[in-house]
Amino acid sequence: MLAVSAAPSLTLRIDPALAEAAVDRALTSGDSTRPDALAGSRHRAEPLYGIAEPALRAAAFGRFALAEFEAMGLAEPILRAIAERPGVAQRVRVALLGEARGRHDEGVTCEPQGEHLGFRIEASRFANPAAVLTWARHALGHAEDTLDPAFGFEPGWDEVGGAAAAAAAQARLHRLWDVSVDGRLAAAGHLAVESARGRHRAAIGSDLRGVSEMAIEAVVARLWAGPRPTFPDLLDWATRPIALVRALAPGEPGQPRPDRCPLCGFAADDVVPPATSVAALVNADYPAWRPEHGLCGRCADRYRFAGRLGGPA
Repeated sequence: MLAVSAAPSLTLRIDPALAEAAVDRALTSGDSTRPDALAGSRHRAEPLYGIAEPALRAAAFGRFALAEFEAMGLAEPILRAIAERPGVAQRVRVALLGEARGRHDEGVTCEPQGEHLGFRIEASRFANPAAVLTWARHALGHAEDTLDPAFGFEPGWDEVGGAAAAAAAQARLHRLWDVSVDGRLAAAGHLAVESARGRHRAAIGSDLRGVSEMAIEAVVARLWAGPRPTFPDLLDWATRPIALVRALAPGEPGQPRPDRCPLCGFAADDVVPPATSVAALVNADYPAWRPEHGLCGRCADRYRFAGRLGGPA
């Protein structure tokens, strides 16, 4: 890691590999290509190839990448995002910036006192400073929540087990938390409401399979504009998503036996009224069934996919 100067109280440490990749993306990607700047950077790098000792040459290229990264102001969006959150800015002393292995690996981590922040970000984002700022604002929303005692974050919560059910609950928690963070960003004028909310609605809808559009909208609205949920709330909702639906749309799961699917008879905690298109297919096979009786996620999926394929359920 190499360091660059930032605010007097903050040291930014950057992985040279990220600095090199970010500079290359910023100079060569798409509409941001800058031939003169690219030629200048390559010209300044030429003497380094003459260093015979491999270790010394690698170190020299690392320092060069950091200097170019700083000269181009590529860290400015991240520093700006930190400054926008006084609760974080007043505590952080060292920010570590490393390269993520894909979008799924991006994120921010912070130790309990908040003095050290670790960012993982794809180098490709640096082709667009506005995209870096948007990403950093979102990531720091999670960091700010984590550092707030009232949020009740539980360190190590996502390190327990590796079962598919646990992994699915972890992914759901992140998606629920993302809606809350972005809702607050939108309220502050830092995010386009329609595109972000639509994206979150689709993600939440995929987690609440078979649930009606009205119930999904109620969940998104609560997370987006309601009081900030605590971490225990998010964890409970991610582990038992049907509890969230029933809390926000109490008239939605009206079946008399909510713990058992009326079609397949299996015990399930996701028996809820399905979407209108699915309900119509079920009614064609089971005239006595009513949407308020609900379906489990597996049966809802079976009818949804059968409808798409045009075959029998």
